[in-house]
Amino acid sequence: MKDVDYFASDVHLAAENPRVSARFLGFLDEVREEGGRLFLLGDIFDLWVGPKQTRLPYVIPILEKLREVTHSGLKVVYIAGNRDFNFDARVNGGPPPRRLPEEMTVESQGRRLFLTHGDLLCTGDRAYRRVRSIGRSLPVRAAFSSMPLPLSTFLSRGFRRLSARVVARKPRQETAVDFSRVRSHLLAGHDAVVCGHVHRAARYRISLPGGRTGEFLTLGDWNREAVYLVGRNGELLLRKFR
Repeated sequence: MKDVDYFASDVHLAAENPRVSARFLGFLDEVREEGGRLFLLGDIFDLWVGPKQTRLPYVIPILEKLREVTHSGLKVVYIAGNRDFNFDARVNGGPPPRRLPEEMTVESQGRRLFLTHGDLLCTGDRAYRRVRSIGRSLPVRAAFSSMPLPLSTFLSRGFRRLSARVVARKPRQETAVDFSRVRSHLLAGHDAVVCGHVHRAARYRISLPGGRTGEFLTLGDWNREAVYLVGRNGELLLRKFR
């Protein structure tokens, strides 16, 4: 396996946005050519309500492409987002069904990286964290998976619209990334924290005790920036897919 890693998040694939689907399919083809590992850090789908969604026309080519690149030797790793945490990696030949991890530590380009979707770094929004816990509970997940697809989709979209209105009224400091949480992961021995969720690409250098410097990298939303991270030749570089 080649020593190259890709990290992407917040693609927000949806039936009403075929342009983004085409862009992501092209990205997967490019990544397959180089090989290595691909880390998908959540919200790859704008909404994932359960296994019945695999029958939808816009989903089928995405899952086929993911299976194709996996079978070609690319290792694909998923992390749960706040919209697609119900995704089952089994649909593209992944591991047996289980909850997607919400965070993980990996080694890339000689650095120790802490990976997460990013919503857990926004510690000020306590109401969201309560709702998040309920939504990820086994009874709620099972209920949505067993519902007819039109009903589960209707309810999920309604909840998302309500959530968006509530978030828009909250103070920015309540929904922003808590840099003290980022710093705590760096102090725990990580060289960088990588996440999505905030929908804008950025790179921050954070001074640590002992003269050490850590990094915080955020990835872009594919409806606008399509910025991903690539680890190659000992470097971590933010790149925009065109």
